[in-house]
Amino acid sequence: MNRRIIAFLAGRSLVDVGGTFSQVAVFWTALSITGSAISVGSLGGVWTFSMAVMSLISGAIVDRFNRKALMILLDGLLGVVSLALFALATTGVLQIWHLWLFLVAEAVLGIPSSLSYRTLLPDIVDKDVLLRVNGAMSSWGNVDNLVEAALAGVIIKLWGPGPIFLINAITYFVGAVSPLFIWRLKTRAHKPSTRWRPFADLRFTTRYLSKERLLRKYILLNLGSGVVFAPLFFMAPLVARAVGAGSEGYGFFQSLTIGGLLAGSLVAATIGARWPKVIAWLGGAALYSISFIVLGFWLSLPVALGVFFLFGLGWTGGRVYLGTLVQQVLPSAHRGRIMGITSFMGGVFQPLALSLATVFVDRTGLGTVLVAVGALNLAMVGLTAWLLPLREEEWTRSTPEV
Repeated sequence: MNRRIIAFLAGRSLVDVGGTFSQVAVFWTALSITGSAISVGSLGGVWTFSMAVMSLISGAIVDRFNRKALMILLDGLLGVVSLALFALATTGVLQIWHLWLFLVAEAVLGIPSSLSYRTLLPDIVDKDVLLRVNGAMSSWGNVDNLVEAALAGVIIKLWGPGPIFLINAITYFVGAVSPLFIWRLKTRAHKPSTRWRPFADLRFTTRYLSKERLLRKYILLNLGSGVVFAPLFFMAPLVARAVGAGSEGYGFFQSLTIGGLLAGSLVAATIGARWPKVIAWLGGAALYSISFIVLGFWLSLPVALGVFFLFGLGWTGGRVYLGTLVQQVLPSAHRGRIMGITSFMGGVFQPLALSLATVFVDRTGLGTVLVAVGALNLAMVGLTAWLLPLREEEWTRSTPEV
């Protein structure tokens, strides 16, 4: 592989490091300030809704502008935002509404940056190695995240959240520099237009989707999966509090999840490269769904340690196998907008689901919610297996590249 591409991928992998740090800092700080699960739900709701809206907008942006330039600009701005939060934290004036604004900024700037990377990758990496690159990138980034998530809780306990946001800023600045390595590298398919017509572009893509039955079903199923998945993603701080593990435990749970992602990504990049993508995706989702049901019945620290590792391991199916499958199916001319529409449909109702889950945590207990949400995720796995083809060969578009 071209060494410039390797340098670019190395820089991009560091962006996830800061994201893991800031997630631990934001949600544990909110829980510490208010003492209520609803505070985690409200922050998560603001974050997921902002991401859903920006996903819809970002598709039109990344398909019309230079994706390399977008990553440089947006990651640079994210670095500045993180520095501002570092200043607030170190001066002792950090409040809950600052955390709200920070998560909104992370969505507004981070979603188009991430989408620029994901839509650019299939145009600079050969199809026959795309799965291995996705698996290796997930592994590479998660090696750092594995350590950082565990350290985050310890750093917060010792020095507060300030240093977390400083590290976050540094990683974003490194990510902003990384596209310079491939600045002169020509892409195979994507040619941005000098004119930007976002609404016309969305109508154009909507007409394309109206002819693609497989993609329509996938987007609708992704909506349901996103709604029932969202509460699981925000359970770690609540479980840590319930089992008396503190901020260190929360960070360690996040570290275990990343460790599972790392293990799964390594498998996907090596012996799992030839596994059926749909089976690996749905099998992973079933794995973490069952594990959270078990945690709901036996809410204890030893069980939680295993469950959060299995959560990351199973989540690899969606991040690597499904991600690669969708990248291969989507035409470059529509790729960003379709990914944006899919993310919007999958995330627009997540704040409601998350709010309801955290309200029930305060009223009925964490165990009941874990069992219910795990069962709903398992039901979505069965519905997806019933409605979508299980063989990769059947994941093809019926209309040609436009």
